[in-house]
Amino acid sequence: MHSPAASAFESAVLTWIAARSGDEALRQQLATAQIAERDHTGVGCYSRLRIESDAPRSSASYASRGPLQGPHFESKAVEYGGGTLLWFKLGLADSLEIYAHGNYFPSEHEELGEFVLQEG
Repeated sequence: MHSPAASAFESAVLTWIAARSGDEALRQQLATAQIAERDHTGVGCYSRLRIESDAPRSSASYASRGPLQGPHFESKAVEYGGGTLLWFKLGLADSLEIYAHGNYFPSEHEELGEFVLQEG
């Protein structure tokens, strides 16, 4: 199965989370994270992550009880903007959830055009 390349949007969100995290294990995981698969829901998507097998596991509370709140976003393509959540399994980042605050999120992330990430 071919893995999709991370979109500019997914990359920006993961970089945003890593830059603001005080969790060194999470930063190391996200530095080499790849997208394993993407599931669009119509109002967002779930991007399942592939993390290096030897990556350090996070012991932060969100890594076992999650999720970790990511940035909110604004885009002309998504009327009310949206948010992001990072989900974990056994201390490893597992899935990036992207959701719109409305009834539409484009199936192709490039359709977002310019976007702004901000604290939630």
